[in-house]
Amino acid sequence: MSSLRAKSHYEELGLNIEATASEIKSAYRLLAKKYHPDTGGNKEKFLIIQHAWEILNDPEKKKLYDRNLLVTTNHLKEEDVSFSLKNNKNHSTMSDGIIKDWIKTIYDPSNRIITQVIKPLNNEIKKLSADPYDDNLMENFSQYISESRTKIERLTSKYKSKLIPSELSKIGLDLYHCFSQVSDALDELDRYTKGYVDNYLFDGKEMMKEAKRLQTVMKENKKKYQFKN
Repeated sequence: MSSLRAKSHYEELGLNIEATASEIKSAYRLLAKKYHPDTGGNKEKFLIIQHAWEILNDPEKKKLYDRNLLVTTNHLKEEDVSFSLKNNKNHSTMSDGIIKDWIKTIYDPSNRIITQVIKPLNNEIKKLSADPYDDNLMENFSQYISESRTKIERLTSKYKSKLIPSELSKIGLDLYHCFSQVSDALDELDRYTKGYVDNYLFDGKEMMKEAKRLQTVMKENKKKYQFKN
């Protein structure tokens, strides 16, 4: 039974696995310029390209990704095929362990951090709305933004610390989209504090809503990966 296969990071950049570091860099720059939201490009496509670049530009992550990609697409060396088939059960168990580890060490804590940022927002805005020009209220709101940014920076570092298992590529990309939305939302909220332009506040809230929607999507997709202890 055939199924649609997600594009590899190389394919997203219009390359193949034999691409050199220079070719990868050139392709990324060209596509990033084309799809950058600031120039009217497609933000979702830009994030996909950015994610591909972050993996392929890191030698260690690229090495792991290439190895995983070769196995996933069945480009095993001929002499390794029979060994792989005989040890399919062990490979499956190993794969399950990698998936469980990524969910436990990357997805779950990252999702909690995102919730810690999104959940207080409406209450923070409500407190500020009592008098947006009150210095103390604005200082408290700015403190929420600053602390939230620190959390997202910590999340970003954690996210980049481990390669996403190929089976979880959809969840991994949605997670990247999710905290990118939160980061952009915090930028909009920060712009509001500097000029009291309501559009910034509105845009920030809408971005947070999109991040929350992505959390729901990830939660549903995660249900497919419930393993027995």
